[in-house]
Order: sequence, then C-alpha cells, then structure tokens
Amino acid sequence: MIRLFTIEDHPVIITGLRNLFRPSRDGIEIIGSANHVDEAILHADPESFDIFLLDLWIPSSHPLQNVKRIKEKFPNKPIVIFTSEESMIWQRKMFEAGVVAYILKNADKSEIKSTLEKVSRGLTIFSGIIAPAEDEKFRAGFIDSKYILTPNQKDLVVMLSDGLSQQAIADQKGTSISNVEKTLKHIRGKCHAKSNVELIKILIERGAL
Repeated sequence: MIRLFTIEDHPVIITGLRNLFRPSRDGIEIIGSANHVDEAILHADPESFDIFLLDLWIPSSHPLQNVKRIKEKFPNKPIVIFTSEESMIWQRKMFEAGVVAYILKNADKSEIKSTLEKVSRGLTIFSGIIAPAEDEKFRAGFIDSKYILTPNQKDLVVMLSDGLSQQAIADQKGTSISNVEKTLKHIRGKCHAKSNVELIKILIERGAL
C-alpha cells in the first residue's frame, strides 16, 4: 500500500484523488491532507504515510521554501510535485531542490499510479528535464535588467507575496497606499505582468524573489 499525504489548497483536487484511487483496488491511499505546509508540519505523522504529494503553487508561500521546509522536518519522506504548472523551468527548479517526481494534474490515472509506484521503490522520475532551448531562455531571464528590483520595490513585492494587503504594506512602510499602488503598477509594467499574482510568479521564476 502506498500511503500519501497531500498538501493542496483546493479540496476538489483531494476529493478527485480519493475517488480516482481506491486502496483495495489500486494500492494507493490518501491518509492525510493539509492546505498549507505550516499545517502539514504541525499535523503530519511520519509513521502514517510514505510520500508527500505537494502542489507547486500554494498561496502566500514560495515553492522552493515549501520543499526546503518539508525536507528539513521530514528528511526521509520523498516529495512528489502535483501541479498544473507545465513550465520546464519549474520542473528543473524542483528537481534541483530535491523532489523525486513532477506530475501534471492532467496526467491520466495510469501515469500517476506508475510514477507513485516507482517513487515508492526509491526511484527518482526525471520526465523531460529542461530542453536546451528552454535552458537558454531560463538563463537569459536572470540577466535581464527588467527583473532586477530596487530594495524598496523588493520589500513591497515580498510583503505582497506574504499575503499583506496594499494598505497593510503602506502602513508598514510608512507611506501612502497610492505610492504602493504606483510602485506595483510600475513593476508590473516592466515585467509585463497583468496582475499582482502573475507578477509574483514571474519574479519567483526569474529568481528575483
């Protein structure tokens, strides 16, 4: 029996997995779940499960920090990323951080099951790690000046990624909310981001956060 602990902020995904895999039929069981890494660290019992199934994008958290924290608390538990993020950049980042497999949420049942079975046998599943053309784009992003933030700009975006409202950011920085909005608008413009959520994602991918 492969026992999973899922870290996922969308309950419908967890319900879908429970319906997809039946312990008696498939040999896979979800024995616990949390909607954030903080909750998993507090409540996950390492004796009760074998593998972490971790969503890449969890609100108010950084994917690389999530992996690091889990590995520090549960060093012997393999981490499998389960995500809709198809970026080869993120596949590479996650494998470099120490995850053992990267599964897309649109994968079929047989692929998910096969990957989990291989992980349970101690294997690492490298599925199409970054191609040369993507690698060039990946490296170019780090030297593009448009992703370099001033200390003040970085402070604002970090606070935003931590879940603070623009008003709370203004209060902490001792400035007006209009100044915060103006600065964020400027950063979104130079990074070609349509929203603050997209901005945070872009800056994380480019290593600016």
